[in-house]
Amino acid sequence: MPRKNNKILLLYTDKYYLIKQVYPYGLDIIANHLHQYGYEVTIDYPFLPDDDPEINIAGIIKRTHPDIIGLGLRNIDTTMSCEKYGNYEGPGYKTFYFLTEVKKIVETIRKIAPHIPMIAGGGAFSISPVTIIETLGLQYGIVGEGEEAFREFVEAFPDKKKISGISNLVWQTENGFKVNSRRPYVFKESGDIFHRDRKFNYAYETAGLPLQIKRGCNQNCSYCVEPLIEGKNFSFKNYEHVIRELKSIVKNHAGVRNIFFTDTEFNIPTLEYCSELVKKILTSDLHKYFRFSSQFLPRPFDSEFARLLSEANFGIILTCDSFANGILEINQTAYRQKDIMHSLELCEKFSIDCTANLIFGLPGESYETIDCTLQMVNNNYPSNALRRYEYTIGGRIYPGTPLCHFVENNKDSTHLYGKKSPGYLEPYFYCAPKSPLELKTYIEQNTYLRMDYQNGYDRITQQSLAITYLTDQCKWNEAAGKFLSSELSTQMTIYDYFIRNLSESGMQKMATSICDYLLKSILQSGQSSLYSEQAAIIRYYLTLFEATF
Repeated sequence: MPRKNNKILLLYTDKYYLIKQVYPYGLDIIANHLHQYGYEVTIDYPFLPDDDPEINIAGIIKRTHPDIIGLGLRNIDTTMSCEKYGNYEGPGYKTFYFLTEVKKIVETIRKIAPHIPMIAGGGAFSISPVTIIETLGLQYGIVGEGEEAFREFVEAFPDKKKISGISNLVWQTENGFKVNSRRPYVFKESGDIFHRDRKFNYAYETAGLPLQIKRGCNQNCSYCVEPLIEGKNFSFKNYEHVIRELKSIVKNHAGVRNIFFTDTEFNIPTLEYCSELVKKILTSDLHKYFRFSSQFLPRPFDSEFARLLSEANFGIILTCDSFANGILEINQTAYRQKDIMHSLELCEKFSIDCTANLIFGLPGESYETIDCTLQMVNNNYPSNALRRYEYTIGGRIYPGTPLCHFVENNKDSTHLYGKKSPGYLEPYFYCAPKSPLELKTYIEQNTYLRMDYQNGYDRITQQSLAITYLTDQCKWNEAAGKFLSSELSTQMTIYDYFIRNLSESGMQKMATSICDYLLKSILQSGQSSLYSEQAAIIRYYLTLFEATF
């Protein structure tokens, strides 16, 4: 007797993938879990390869015939208040907001296949689950860890009595929505991912491949939602499981060079676990295959730990927020200026690549505290070959955070920008002493730091990603058709990835034809000097193909 609800479709609803290619790691974890129970699972992306999501969704549903559709929500917005190309703006700020696009996806599915049940989940969903589920017009969602809850939902649906007892589930009752209690997260040996969805191979090679080694965050930073999503208690992955998974990446994903550990902060709660893991990476010689990176706090961080990171080819993203102790204290960080200075100096001593993250405009911020941070950036610890700074302006207000409590208890609305909406879904920022855009101008007038996010959805990127998406699925004729119909600038952006994959898949004849076509196109464009480097690489590919024929 065939299993009910056997075909599962997981949709990655993050349109921002068209700008920054972060693959759906959480969906792969769920898919891996369901595969072990015999379910047929497909992960897909509704914004590629066509630029019309409705065409893509119709094609996906026709191909997969799903019994249930899971919607993965990665972010509500970018949290950044000065987005040059943002799609949501008001006086003093401009940002990206994603739920409008997600709602269109839900409406499209309902239009094409109204009989298929949908269930939402992901980090963004866990921030404000009831409001999101109401906004999207859904009946079901999962907060926190989704593997087992999703499996239980698939097995139970449509039995409402069984569904009502599933941990982590958000479900519609006669009187509204109920959020069931959450089960504690425990890493399982069966949770290792050895075969990732190849549709996102391009993301693995460019943005890097994420790997989860622990869950939980015991910090209380005013603006951060991670303790709400993951909980305050820690769950650690067995060292040997991490090493085994890294070795599988070496074997199965030869093009991957960058590994990003997705921990909220790599070096908390103490240095014990992370130091031991780095030692095992070194003894396994995995540092010879990868460059590692993760998010770090300035404390705990000592000389021996820095030495290990340097030997293991680690780069760090250092959460600093501010150099002003008053700001750090008000916003409840566990570190102070001396800790930031100590970490930066150790990174310099041990030649560790370091990106320091700053946030201007948090509660307590004044021009005096901004100048304190700029003084340190301009004079004491300026950017160099191994140190750089990134910054955002204003704190995005999310429900349940200390910043949200501060705003709710403070009757002064002077420093609030955006709209206070149900569940704080729509972008809403705290920013002092002036608006985000005004502070951006002030900062750029008083330092070399610049924040000009090139985050627009442009045609060339869309075309390039469409080609890579088809390439990663070995849909060679469709990929070639997209490639040949694209503009020369698009072809030059993606030709190396396309030709290399054609060759590695035994499609040398097609690759040779594409190379010949490209050389002629460059010559006919009258821009041979502009594309001289690309032409040289294309000729090199041709010599390789000639040697194999």
